[in-house]
Amino acid sequence: MRIRLLLKGVAEKLPAAVGRPLSWVPFSLRLGAGYPVTARSIRNEERSTSVEIESRQLSRLLRVLNEAYERVEFYRGFYRSKGFHPEQVRTLADWQRVPIVTKADMQGVPLGSRTARGARGQKINTGGTSGEPLEFLVDHDAFAREWAHMHHLWKARGYRPWHVKLTLRGKHFDRTEKLRYNAVHNEYVANANCPMSEVADAVLALPQRVMVRWVHGYPSLVAEFAHALESRPAGEVAGFRARLFGALLGSEFPAEFYRSAIERILTCNVVSWYGHSEMSILAGETATGIYEAMSTYGYAEAVELADGVGARLVGTSLHNLVHPFVRYDTGDVVEALTGRPCSLAFRVGEGRIGEFVCDRHGNKHALTAVIFGRHHPAFERIKHVQVRDEGGGCVSLLVTPRSGDVDVESILAGFHLEGLDIEWRMQIVEAPVRTSHGKIRLKVS
Repeated sequence: MRIRLLLKGVAEKLPAAVGRPLSWVPFSLRLGAGYPVTARSIRNEERSTSVEIESRQLSRLLRVLNEAYERVEFYRGFYRSKGFHPEQVRTLADWQRVPIVTKADMQGVPLGSRTARGARGQKINTGGTSGEPLEFLVDHDAFAREWAHMHHLWKARGYRPWHVKLTLRGKHFDRTEKLRYNAVHNEYVANANCPMSEVADAVLALPQRVMVRWVHGYPSLVAEFAHALESRPAGEVAGFRARLFGALLGSEFPAEFYRSAIERILTCNVVSWYGHSEMSILAGETATGIYEAMSTYGYAEAVELADGVGARLVGTSLHNLVHPFVRYDTGDVVEALTGRPCSLAFRVGEGRIGEFVCDRHGNKHALTAVIFGRHHPAFERIKHVQVRDEGGGCVSLLVTPRSGDVDVESILAGFHLEGLDIEWRMQIVEAPVRTSHGKIRLKVS
């Protein structure tokens, strides 16, 4: 593992002229043995019958459950406190008997007590967007498996390993370097320390032989890049668009506000997926806003909320035996749809942007329905919008305009927010509020 990380570090710093030939090296060599093993598993699952898939899934789940109970102090104590024992699960129908665990349940427990006895792994942190941090471990093949699943989703939309990507994901390095080539993923990584206008100029200045086929990154950053291109000469932008195959949007909710700009300016071939750091669920978008979980990655469930309105998305990682996530509540609210065997299809509700605001009477209003899932005329004049709930039925819109000549009242009038008992305010900001990793939270505190 150490040797692989060392080689990866070297490959990521190779000049483009030296590193580009590595794009023809199989990912099994670039990312590790877990990659081809996972790729074969995915192909086998696609050829399997419903009975075979369900049998295999039950076997995987029982393995994870028993390992968690036998080797992880946290789960053994948690299950005993709930009066549960793994012997109670014999069929997939019995799986709902397993107690659901939340991030809050784990946060107060030392990492060692949540880790399998004697196991080693790579330390991960999550919670940069939600503000609820959790430290855990993954095994050393985790990222090879992750990429095998990701590439399977991308390949269905035309991606190939030798295609050059432009990646916008909040990476910071020396300001003098606008783009840095990464041979491991055959991509040019944009420098988050540089204004997007400079990144756009650097991309358009790449040698003619370098054909960027995909733009990959946070939807907010990809949309910002798209807006930056709009101000460039039409001929240059047309040439870039003509060679672009699509956009790969991850790590943030692809709000309609950003997605519409990407589709209008860059490409209509938008690839989106649902995933999270805990790696218990990965789901590809099968239609706009509808995701279907990959059964070789994790086991996804929609557990009905107490009030019967929507369901919470619960996932079980099928591979992480170092720090198991068994019936883990993701914190996301979804609408369950019909899926294939062991492969939940769902529409993300308010959970992925996780967010709602309260009116003067304390009633909750999901931001997906109010702002980010709709098209407001004001979107044509702004680059970013974020929301801050001030309390008492007062909500502020933090807006980054496209130009400096701003009429606040006319922009506010471009948001159709009638019919809600909320006092809406607007604040103009030069740049959106970002997390330490460069993500844009749609709701800020």
